Amino acid sequence: MSLSSHRQHKIYIAATMGYGLGSEDPEELVLYEMIKKEIENDRKNRNMGIQRTD
Repeated sequence: MSLSSHRQHKIYIAATMGYGLGSEDPEELVLYEMIKKEIENDRKNRNMGIQRTD
């Protein structure tokens, strides 16, 4: 069973805001951890936000 777009969005918001997921569903946990990993990689590579051109 795939996650609805509404549930995916709620997981994305929880991951970006630093909240816990509060669910034990394996499919939701995989998505949450994937988002957290991407955020951490972006912070390490300084890819946060919009690049300034001035």
